[in-house]
Amino acid sequence: MSSYQTEVQNLNYNAATRCFEALVVFHEGHETRKVPISAPLPIATDFEAVSTVLVARAKAHRARGRAKLMSRSPSQKAGRLIHINDMIRQLKDTMGLNDMQTAA
Repeated sequence: MSSYQTEVQNLNYNAATRCFEALVVFHEGHETRKVPISAPLPIATDFEAVSTVLVARAKAHRARGRAKLMSRSPSQKAGRLIHINDMIRQLKDTMGLNDMQTAA
């Protein structure tokens, strides 16, 4: 059994369907898996209860192979921050555009 951490992102209440909708993110080792999920709960439900229900539903969908829209990506490696001018310079170097003038 793999260990993972969960996170609830982009939590919204859809009044048309009377459901809370969110992305439940599973952080597993070097991968991140995102499962879109919804739960029909009253709008007055507190965040802790909503997040508990959404995570439980996402785990169940994932275990049964029903999370068809699941997104999987490798975890991002911690890197240094790059200033936008440095990024442009790197792009120009890569593309061979060093002689190109920049806009004023």
